[in-house]
Amino acid sequence: MKTIFILIAFVLEGGFCVAQPLIQVEKQSFVNVGKAGYFWQDTLKTTPFEKVAQLKAEDFSKGRSAIFNGGSSGKVWWMKLRFTKNSPTTPYLFIDYANIDTINVFYRDESGRVKQINAGMFNLKENDNILGTGFVFPLKQVKTPVGEVYVRMRAMNTLLVPVKLVTESVLNHGLFKAHSVQPIYIGIALMIVIFHVFMFAVTRSKLFALYIARIILLYFIVMVCYLQGYGLLLGVPIARFILVHAHFFIAVGYLVTILFNSYFLKLKRQLPQLDKFFKTLMFGWGLILICSLWDARILTNILTHVLFLFTSLLFLFSSVKVIIVRGYAKNNPLIWCYVLGWIPVAVASIYLVFCLSRFIPFQSYSYNLLSLAGIIEGILISLGLYGQRLRLLTRHNAHFRKQRILLQEQVEGYRKQLDATKEKANEPLSLKALIELAHSGDPSFMKRFNETEPVFIEKLLQIAPQLLPAELVLCAYIRLNFDTKEIARSCKLSVRAVESRKYRIRKKLGIDSETNVHTWMSAIAKTS
Repeated sequence: MKTIFILIAFVLEGGFCVAQPLIQVEKQSFVNVGKAGYFWQDTLKTTPFEKVAQLKAEDFSKGRSAIFNGGSSGKVWWMKLRFTKNSPTTPYLFIDYANIDTINVFYRDESGRVKQINAGMFNLKENDNILGTGFVFPLKQVKTPVGEVYVRMRAMNTLLVPVKLVTESVLNHGLFKAHSVQPIYIGIALMIVIFHVFMFAVTRSKLFALYIARIILLYFIVMVCYLQGYGLLLGVPIARFILVHAHFFIAVGYLVTILFNSYFLKLKRQLPQLDKFFKTLMFGWGLILICSLWDARILTNILTHVLFLFTSLLFLFSSVKVIIVRGYAKNNPLIWCYVLGWIPVAVASIYLVFCLSRFIPFQSYSYNLLSLAGIIEGILISLGLYGQRLRLLTRHNAHFRKQRILLQEQVEGYRKQLDATKEKANEPLSLKALIELAHSGDPSFMKRFNETEPVFIEKLLQIAPQLLPAELVLCAYIRLNFDTKEIARSCKLSVRAVESRKYRIRKKLGIDSETNVHTWMSAIAKTS
């Protein structure tokens, strides 16, 4: 019984392979027809069309997904499509992916002659009429009633073939509808760049500069110009350069992003072990960068897929660890947007790596998924950066308020001390306090002496205006009943110098030698 079922399955499969499906051009909408196509790998890479056309139906493998994935090792694949059309209709074959190195389209016209159309990134000329995101092939005078078209394809980067077989009206309408949303995405990305340029001009923070570099490298150059094929609108040489060195821009973009994430989360202080792991990833991206300069695209394809997945997941893990687990966003919920921003990137990276590795089929929406994830990431990360800036400003304002309060308290304290000193200075000292001040040799002694006995010095100057300041100081000491040795010790003079000044004072004041100078000074003080 088991043998019978195996035989039935074999017959059905064989019959299905022989009876290859026919695509009715007039009834096709703007969808990929990869499942209706049949594919054959040219291991020799030089098999001519005549031999391929002679292959049997069972030599081809049936398409398993809407978009054919030919891998990333530079293999040559042939695609075969069978279709029917009305006699006045011209079928259009549209390959909606520009990053294919070479494309050769073969079909037979009504006379049975082979028609060949060459395209692909490295077969284009400057004067070719090309579409910005792919290649269009009008299949004129194709053999009827059933036509067959063979497409030879090769790409050193990942060979993805979203192919559509439609009429001209469907093609025009579909292109307008399919690509009308791209200007919206690009406009949002430009607004995000403008926001970060403004914030960088205001704050001079390297975080904004690094994120600007990420957007330009990974969104505009890699996603828009490379993956979506808009680099052709900038000219064939530029598009070829981006295609050959795409991994260079990807590597630089992720090196910049790793620095951005490390600075934002302060990984060196918060998660030192994870910071070391990110440095290892930077080494890997640096290796891709170096290899991409020599057009080693087969090697860089594999490394890029692996590092792209690990790096995206680690961005999400590190942000969750620091912001949620360690409470970095405790006082500012906007910083949570930084975590949310990496979620669509991580999901898209897992999905795309699985698609490119052929674990799950590549779909039409797979192209837009990464663009949508990039736009959502840009918006949320921008909000997270803004929240972090608000957090820093709040902390700085709180610090400045605290410092201002402390400064005001210090100023108030100094003012009170100054007022107390002034009040204390205006109060006359007692004789005992004045004597202690004289003994200490304080420079403010004469000022305080004048405050205590304001008329004494005036009386002396009335009697002898020629008295010198040093002599007036000596008179003040004599008034306080200091003897010669005490005066010498307090004024740091010799005894002889004090006696000489006393002698000069006697002469200027007219005190005879028989009169005691201390008694005379006390009498002056009493009369004042």
